[in-house]
Amino acid sequence: MRFIGSKTLLLDQIKQVIDEKAPEAESFCDIFSGTAAVARYFKQWYQVCSNDLLYFSYVLQRATVENDSMPGFARLREETGISDPVDYFNGREKKDLEELPEERRFFQNTYAPIGGRMYLNDDNALRIDFARCTVEDWKAAGLLSEDEYYYLVACIVEGIPFVSNTSGTYGAFHKTWERRSCKRYELFRLPVTHNGKQNQCYNENGAELLKRIDGDILYIDPPYNARQYLSNYHVLETAARYDYPDVRGVTGQRSDEGQKSDFCMKNRAVPAFEELIRNARFRHIILSYSTDGLMTLQEIEEAMKKYGKPETFQIYEIPYRRYKSRKVKETERLKELLVYIEKQVPPCT
Repeated sequence: MRFIGSKTLLLDQIKQVIDEKAPEAESFCDIFSGTAAVARYFKQWYQVCSNDLLYFSYVLQRATVENDSMPGFARLREETGISDPVDYFNGREKKDLEELPEERRFFQNTYAPIGGRMYLNDDNALRIDFARCTVEDWKAAGLLSEDEYYYLVACIVEGIPFVSNTSGTYGAFHKTWERRSCKRYELFRLPVTHNGKQNQCYNENGAELLKRIDGDILYIDPPYNARQYLSNYHVLETAARYDYPDVRGVTGQRSDEGQKSDFCMKNRAVPAFEELIRNARFRHIILSYSTDGLMTLQEIEEAMKKYGKPETFQIYEIPYRRYKSRKVKETERLKELLVYIEKQVPPCT
């Protein structure tokens, strides 16, 4: 999935830091999980907990992190004869989709030309509507377990960026159709890794959650700039919730009440980061950071040394991620960094 700040390319480097600093670790927490790519990767070796304030992120986590095996859809198969719902949705013809009443076609009526916007073409928007409505109907009828429900919703959400008429985020749509947007929408079948552990996912404020959980490794990848994530991914949030929200403006934004991140606000980012580190009951803390973020490296170092062991503080630079910035002098480079510190963790009470 195309996602601001995705750390897919840094997975091997994060693992190298862990192998060096925390070879004895058994648990891993991804407190700002985003697309859940990091949590899924480390599920191979650790008991994982993951979290994000965005609901569509929680859905992706719930489907592939907390789920510990591929859902079987036994009840759905017994009652409807559908053994593979992903194949079922991807194989629907247009005449099947047209059976969906117009008042239930939220995506077509909101994000497609029929609704005056061009995030998706009309046919793809209807495919999403058909799949989401059908999954809700199956759940209401008792044909899906919680694991099966989240898995299907996640597959629906994951498929949307492959046909979206955007530059990667949903703050705006293109006024002409890109080649990607002309492809036929399909659910994306997500892999599920089995590790036999009690993995858990949350949809909460990270700093508050850290007051209740503990473990070995805490991985922190918060937003670093002024772009609020909900406004950039509101279409995916609505696909996950499918709650028929009131939308506003040319871009069809949904309300972001209660989902604004302090890390996207210049005057709140550092206090929010300090609270996060203070609340953390994890021995090993690893921060992903880009030098174009709202916090300075000095502020990060001061906060981490304040609550961790200063002598263990270490910065790892990822050279191949360097790139030129329009905001800084030509002689400077933006850098992708991993920052580590060990923390003295108080015993649980």
